[in-house]
Amino acid sequence: MRWILLCGILLGLSGCGHTQVHLYAKYLSESEVNRISEQLEKDDFDVDVNQLTFPISIRRNSLVYSLMLPEQSELTRLTQSTAKLGYSVESEVPLFSNNHSFTGDSIGLFLIPEGLDVAALRSYEGLVGRYYSKACVVEVQLLLNLDKTYTLVSALQENSEADTFDNKQETLLSGFWKVTQYPYVQLSGPKSLPWVASFEAQVQDEIEFGVAVQNTYLEPLSDYERFHFCQFYKGKVL
Repeated sequence: MRWILLCGILLGLSGCGHTQVHLYAKYLSESEVNRISEQLEKDDFDVDVNQLTFPISIRRNSLVYSLMLPEQSELTRLTQSTAKLGYSVESEVPLFSNNHSFTGDSIGLFLIPEGLDVAALRSYEGLVGRYYSKACVVEVQLLLNLDKTYTLVSALQENSEADTFDNKQETLLSGFWKVTQYPYVQLSGPKSLPWVASFEAQVQDEIEFGVAVQNTYLEPLSDYERFHFCQFYKGKVL
């Protein structure tokens, strides 16, 4: 009981509690997350691991912290702890970074493996999704998957009698896709039947029916019969 009372009285002065570190592990392997967590806990930090998306402004190893952090020296201590792991903290950002905020005795730790181009990876991730056809001979949909595969499928067909849509979609084509150099995207066929089709990605902020949206267009650099001479697009509400 005396110890609890003492901590309550001296918490702001002596730091009875451990500083909370929110480890953003989106770009780290499971083994690396475990290695980092073990070291931080050994150095008396409480570690909370998440897979949240990095703020747009974070492109290098960074600390994001609250101005209410009781002990600013904890930033130095955390920097020293990550240095033991081979990570050099290059930026310390107070209060918030984009929509990520930290309060009280918490610090956000953003670590990026050496050689990883976060900006290029974000561009790649932004292209993933379901695209709808535009200016096509027939209506189709293009699925760009996170594992760098793609599938071209038939569009959902309306059942006029039941006034519904059939859920079955026929696979018309499949293969692999990659970003050759953003904004250029290349789709290819299987190794047994090699061919490539190149598209240019264009991202535009537009107004549709009075609502702000961000549309991503895939414009073909040539007319590809395999893709029914299509352009493709996907959108999201801003």
